[in-house]
Amino acid sequence: MKNYFIISDIHGQYKAFEQILTFWDQKDVLVLLGDLIDRGPQSYEVVQKVMDLKRQYGEQVVFCKGNHEEMLLDFIENPGQKHAFYYKYGGRETMASFLRYLPVEVSELDPIDQVQIVKEKFAEELDFLNCGKLYEIAGNLLLTHAGFDSSCAAVDETPEENFLWIRQHYKNENKTPFINVFGHTPVQHIHDSNDVWISEDQKYIGIDGGCYFTGQ
Repeated sequence: MKNYFIISDIHGQYKAFEQILTFWDQKDVLVLLGDLIDRGPQSYEVVQKVMDLKRQYGEQVVFCKGNHEEMLLDFIENPGQKHAFYYKYGGRETMASFLRYLPVEVSELDPIDQVQIVKEKFAEELDFLNCGKLYEIAGNLLLTHAGFDSSCAAVDETPEENFLWIRQHYKNENKTPFINVFGHTPVQHIHDSNDVWISEDQKYIGIDGGCYFTGQ
């Protein structure tokens, strides 16, 4: 039986990410449930670290995409239309972290012009984020960033965007045979604590401790 070490919603907090990895036993599967980026100061470094871990440990590292990865990818493809929205929700910090690794004159360009350079120079990183899984089934666990459509009995009936964006799915009965481990919604909003939340029937586990807001 495998053990799973599951982290969600790092949000560019590289030092906190490094710290929590010291608790990971490399014999266990490391699962990252999305939102590696945005809001915090070191999104680029977090992405690089996850890519390095994936190269080193292969299938032992699982990366599921979050809504913030999706927001970045949407912004890169359509910066004119998505610029204000993405920057409002933490994209400014992500772009700044990527731009630190480019010539200083790039940081003086218009944000729309910066996007094209980032798209070219960081194609590998963007492709990695784009290839993140929507969900992972591991034994009796359903691992997702946000959750799934809990009105459905079958996981694959869930629309793709729900795996990234859904809220309050945990208020409905989980009809699947799986325990859903999810991030996205800070557990503070579920049970007035930053500690891991487990539903009474033990079919849902919320693990977003709100690292960006609280440090947990």
